[in-house]
Amino acid sequence: MRGDEKRTTSGLTRRPSPFPAIEGYRFLHTIARSPKSEIHVAQSLELGHNVAVKVLRTGPLSTADAGEEERFERERELLMRIKHPSIVDVYDWGHGEDFRYIVTEYFPSGSLELRIRNLMTVRDSVDIFVQIAGALVVVHTAGLCHRDLKPANVMMRPDGRIVLIDFGLAKRVDGATHLTMAGEVRGSPYYISPEQAEGAPVDQRSDLYSLGVMFYEMLTGQRPFRGSTVIGIIQSHRNDPIPILPSELSRFQRLVDGLLAKEPNERFPSASSALAELARMKV
Repeated sequence: MRGDEKRTTSGLTRRPSPFPAIEGYRFLHTIARSPKSEIHVAQSLELGHNVAVKVLRTGPLSTADAGEEERFERERELLMRIKHPSIVDVYDWGHGEDFRYIVTEYFPSGSLELRIRNLMTVRDSVDIFVQIAGALVVVHTAGLCHRDLKPANVMMRPDGRIVLIDFGLAKRVDGATHLTMAGEVRGSPYYISPEQAEGAPVDQRSDLYSLGVMFYEMLTGQRPFRGSTVIGIIQSHRNDPIPILPSELSRFQRLVDGLLAKEPNERFPSASSALAELARMKV
């Protein structure tokens, strides 16, 4: 009998469950999985509805390091402090013998990534931009920088409202907490700011850059900076000029320029100022 199989009383063998054993949850299926972590959909027996269970494997076979465990716990602590309809809600957390877990809202309507693939109207793009910027006002007012803002981390409620998720890379901008070493690059290459791509210190204006990338993509269906490799994409962020919007979208060019400026000092200073610029456009 193989070491990863278990013999039943009937003499048959079965593999261990792919789900962690957490009392009070009936696991349904897996959304994502990597060597270090996984996300499952489960029914909460207490709440009576489905939830998302994010699991970090910490056993001897796991590749997660101490920094990742710290980031995992930090994410929970940050989310517990920010209570807002546009920020994912945490229901439960804990740990088992070889894992840690966080239980959050589950969003069956999917993410903004799916919406963009299906092409969006200008009106919908503006509406979602306003919602994301409003959520960033809340995050930034709490003294945090999200640092991993991308369509896959913007979930959709059935009524069209957005919710920001995945605060695993979030940090305080006062420098009190450093979970990323100087020179270490984390974040999605398509949405990362030039300064974050260089491993330089970042603040809330880095999130505004990511918002600008998403807004351009929502409006046009194309990412503003591309490349055939991760290095190529990062070089595009650093060196390529801000693309010009099609003539029918030219009214948004000033807003895009103020979000995608290469230098943080040349961007809008805050999400509120970006919203104010949009309001002046009367769209």
